[in-house]
Amino acid sequence: MTVSYTHLSHTAGWVGGLMRLLFLWKGSLFKQVWPDFLFFFGVYFLLSALYRLILVEYEDSKVAYELFCVYCEKFSKVIPISFLLGFYVTQVVSRWWSQFMTLPWPDTLARYLAVYMPGTDQKSRNYRRTICRWVNLGNVLALRLVSYKVMVRFPTYEHLVESGLATHKEMIQLKQMDDLVVNKHQITWFPNMWAQNLLRKARREGLVENDWFSHVLIKEVDSMANMNGMLICYGWISIPLVYTQVVTLAVYAYFVACLFGRQYLLPTQYRSEGDMFIPVSDFPTVSNWTGTRMPGAVNIVGYDNDVADFYIPIFTILEYLFYMGWLKVAETLLNPFGEDDDDFDTYYLIDRNLQVSYIMSDEAGLPVDPEMDPFDFSNAPELKHTNLSAQFLDDERPHMPTDNLNLTAEQTNIASSTSLRSSKLNVNIGSKINLAGSILATPVTVRRRSSEGTAGVKSVYLEVPNGAPGMFVTAPKHQATTDISQVNNTASVQDSQLGISTPTSTRKNVNSSPLSSRNDRMLFSVHQNESYAGPEKPEIWQDFGIE
Repeated sequence: MTVSYTHLSHTAGWVGGLMRLLFLWKGSLFKQVWPDFLFFFGVYFLLSALYRLILVEYEDSKVAYELFCVYCEKFSKVIPISFLLGFYVTQVVSRWWSQFMTLPWPDTLARYLAVYMPGTDQKSRNYRRTICRWVNLGNVLALRLVSYKVMVRFPTYEHLVESGLATHKEMIQLKQMDDLVVNKHQITWFPNMWAQNLLRKARREGLVENDWFSHVLIKEVDSMANMNGMLICYGWISIPLVYTQVVTLAVYAYFVACLFGRQYLLPTQYRSEGDMFIPVSDFPTVSNWTGTRMPGAVNIVGYDNDVADFYIPIFTILEYLFYMGWLKVAETLLNPFGEDDDDFDTYYLIDRNLQVSYIMSDEAGLPVDPEMDPFDFSNAPELKHTNLSAQFLDDERPHMPTDNLNLTAEQTNIASSTSLRSSKLNVNIGSKINLAGSILATPVTVRRRSSEGTAGVKSVYLEVPNGAPGMFVTAPKHQATTDISQVNNTASVQDSQLGISTPTSTRKNVNSSPLSSRNDRMLFSVHQNESYAGPEKPEIWQDFGIE
């Protein structure tokens, strides 16, 4: 059963905060690691006693043991235990939560049944209850494949009949389907197909009002069948075994090395005299560190002389709890359908889904007549508080970043002037862009001018709808030829009037983007004037060179 502890941490104002949770036993770190913890440190203290009581009498054996311990301490650091464990646990936790979100809940289907297949007659009620029972039967069949607890509760189809989830006739059909697939494939979808066929029958009999309601109900049953399939996939496809083995091997190999590498050693102290090491004293004691430490004396095994003999490895204990607890988290969440304290409550889920779906589809589906508005038709009703809840009114309104912004009267005055550059842009460009943009956005008829066009110059006729506000267009004089340089010069003059700098190379290359060149020249050559009211439709001829 999942261990809930949020009721003990509803506020962070208590002294110690989450420290209170360390005294919980069910689902706790200590319950998970205590067998491994006792075994590990039992071996640790056994090796320590063997070293202190026996090996100290034999210098050669003592030195060999000390060298091995120093070797384990030095090279145990090459195991990337933090990286391996961190990434592995992240994947396991993500997979664990995804499995919980995949659990099918019949609540939506039951509510839809109550609304889309109403009726208090025996037939309507039986249809609704049968559909709910079948979708719950499909869910139990899926859970039997992934959960040991569910399988031992319903080991055979006969137990499903005894519990009321299936009838004898339905059990025979399930067994026949198993024989058909030779027990090679899961058949959790079979009861859901029964439910879908019954919904189709209910639509033909008029129990469901229209096809759309029937479609919604069938899709909801299909969604539950798909979620059952996802549960089976999670039970079928696990995190690759090799990765689980790598992480487990890394953790246990690391702590086997710590059994020796974290031992407090008592190496003999030596002093160098010529080419020889002469023993001068034993390792200094914690109780008389300054009195027992020999100046200039060193040990010959590479042990850190500054690490005193404290007997109990406090930080090794903490490290073991952290890393081994981390691994136990992964072991617990790897299969959330087991019997661990934090596994899913499958028994509760099965019973709850069956009971709630029956209540929703039957009892809760009865019509309820509305009563008078208890807020007396108030547009902004307020709910009342108890004396205790009134103490938490600090979150009555969310605080926004600009709530405390205070401006003086001078700062809130409307500015009476704008910059010269801004005014110039508004006069010279703003109105023309808006006006020309409206013209360019209207449908434009483009056709060739057959008589006046010459080699190297393409002339097109643009027919613009009349009546554009503020636009005065004059028909150009038809000329036999058009000089490309004249077009470039005209564009240059217009650019200079608008304060736009155009590179020379761009002006010369008229053919680089003909349509853009045409639009740009039209955009900046439109003159704002009174509306054109001439008798004839104006024509705009625009010339641009082509190769």
